[in-house]
Amino acid sequence: MRIFTAVRHSINPNFYYGRLWSDNFYPALRQLGHEIIESQVDLLPASRFMQIPNQFTPQELEVRSQLTQKILDEVRQAHQQQPIDLFLSYFYNAHFDPAGFEEIHRLGIPTVNFYCNSIYQFELVSEIAARVKFSWHTEKDARSLYLKIGANPVWVQMGADPKIYHPVAGITRQPKACFVGQHYADRHRFLAHLLQNQVAVDIYGNGWIQFVANNTLVTSADKLETEYLGRKLLQPGSFRSYALVVWNNLKKQGAIAGIHRTIRQLGYRHQNRQLLPLLATAARGFADNISNTFAQYEVILNFSNVWADGYPGSDLIPHVRLRDFEAPMCRTCYLTGYTEEIAEFYELGKEIDTYTDSDELVDKTKFYLNHPSAAEKLREAGYQRALQTHTWECRFTQLFKAIALKL
Repeated sequence: MRIFTAVRHSINPNFYYGRLWSDNFYPALRQLGHEIIESQVDLLPASRFMQIPNQFTPQELEVRSQLTQKILDEVRQAHQQQPIDLFLSYFYNAHFDPAGFEEIHRLGIPTVNFYCNSIYQFELVSEIAARVKFSWHTEKDARSLYLKIGANPVWVQMGADPKIYHPVAGITRQPKACFVGQHYADRHRFLAHLLQNQVAVDIYGNGWIQFVANNTLVTSADKLETEYLGRKLLQPGSFRSYALVVWNNLKKQGAIAGIHRTIRQLGYRHQNRQLLPLLATAARGFADNISNTFAQYEVILNFSNVWADGYPGSDLIPHVRLRDFEAPMCRTCYLTGYTEEIAEFYELGKEIDTYTDSDELVDKTKFYLNHPSAAEKLREAGYQRALQTHTWECRFTQLFKAIALKL
């Protein structure tokens, strides 16, 4: 098939994970024998406001309109040269005018929009989902959200590329646990509980070391923009930014619930600050190569909870993560938060293992650290399962079967 793709939120890989999904998707599609025609339109101008679900400013709408027209021009030109069989995108509402799908459909090209934050940020893609032919979502429980708006949901989970995520020989494993990921949701609580219970763990990623100068956060406020495309931008950590959070809480949830939400947010922030010095002792900067980093540790950890509405103070809900396929593909002893959905992809306790609370996390981490043979059995079984059924080739084969496209 000839597949037109628009999945990069920035041409520059340093912004908005510009190469994340192209690096995941393209090797698998080419391995399956498909031809990729990649859009050369840079979505960065719209990505800068893609956290806005709707009610765009006139300037934002103009940017979206221009990007939409450029992409449609690319599609028409490519289709005239040789028919396009599929349009594959990763659009938020901000990136593309949903009406643009009608023109693509008139050309006889089926459309698929990928989205992996449907459980807690569905509103950011709802307008796109309602107009695209197929909405590819990775969370099983998100189906009902799509059906409510008249969309056509297709549930296909994420995967991993064994050429990128793979075992690495010749590296001695340390008798320690490791986590690679940013500071988010309740991860600090789990990691702090491990450290407080004398579990050796190294932490890689953003947000685990807070750099300060004279007890003041280092900022570059003089360089921060105050407005973009007609929308005022607030400096993170400023009084106005906090005031807006409180106002939004009261506006969306009412006085009593809004006040309770604000109190929970303040408590979360206070706990973060209290635990940060402890967590900083285990912080190791950034992992330059995931496969090499994972090969150095006896146990690899992950955390499944996300904020229910995408913001601190809301409920925490479990969520299958991309790492749930990448880490086993690296042949790791993998321990992650329990979800019903993850049990559909692995035999728990034999291929990967899970925990439901911080005490169980401590107990199981200690068990695998103290029982290398059990860790090795989990490592090998999880690797074989990932290699056989959790590659991106498997996922795209499943996707194309679900939308009835010939391979």
